[in-house]
Amino acid sequence: MITKIIGVGGMGINFINYMIKEKIKKVEYITIDTNLKNSESSLANQKIFLDTGIAKCSREQVEKIAFQCYGQFYELLKDTNILFLISGVGGATGSGITPIILEVAKKLKIFTITIIARPFFLEGFDVMKIANDGMRKIEKLTDSLIIIPNEKLYNYIDKREPLNSAYWQANMLIKEGIESVVSILTEVGFMNIDLLDIKAVLDRSRDTIIRVGEGFGETAGENILAQIKKKNLFEGQIQDAKRVLISFTTGNDVPLSDIQKIIQGITNIIKDKNFKLIWGIIINSSYEFNRKIKTVMISSEQ
Repeated sequence: MITKIIGVGGMGINFINYMIKEKIKKVEYITIDTNLKNSESSLANQKIFLDTGIAKCSREQVEKIAFQCYGQFYELLKDTNILFLISGVGGATGSGITPIILEVAKKLKIFTITIIARPFFLEGFDVMKIANDGMRKIEKLTDSLIIIPNEKLYNYIDKREPLNSAYWQANMLIKEGIESVVSILTEVGFMNIDLLDIKAVLDRSRDTIIRVGEGFGETAGENILAQIKKKNLFEGQIQDAKRVLISFTTGNDVPLSDIQKIIQGITNIIKDKNFKLIWGIIINSSYEFNRKIKTVMISSEQ
């Protein structure tokens, strides 16, 4: 099972660097940018600098240059099973390159999960237009779309904290979501989830959200549910979910009743009681010392 993550533009490179520093393994990292300085700051083994030759390109110009690299992207993605793309869409780079990558992935029948940051409204009409044009193309091409509105980033944190704090928390949640999908596909579990299960929840999904909770001992379930119910950083709401994937990581000593309590708590939040639920357990012996449970929930409204 080959999983690749492509970070496009400044936001994508920052996220890839974060993932590498967090030592998330079993994935291949790639970055693509039209800014040489940004590209050189990437920690990825594979980094592509697209030299546009123009100081300030339009989205259409970047897209045209990216299309000229179609063959290079094709070779880069061959044999990939799951592709994550991370990008902002307020600039020409992210909104211009990401659709071309998705076109290549579609031709190769790769399952794609695209995570994009929507600009602040205060960034102006021109930026929002670039973002909306890019998003329309991305939405038609990707299998699963996760949107992080920057307005929510600002509202997610205490106003006295720097915005970097919100970006760090966004990176953490996305990292946990990606890591859980990779673990589901590569680790031995008590109840295994495979690629078909992931597709059943995420294929053609929009308004997808990621929630993470950790707990210990007898109060693990209550603490995890409290964390999952916290402010939402993504577009979409848990209560409107139609499809839900839950990955538990825990030790052999955790009672199944603890898992059932968390599942029931999540079920109580969701309005549609006929929602599709897929869940599995990954066994990690290091979690046995204090009966630790980590829960990653990925849900979509479609």
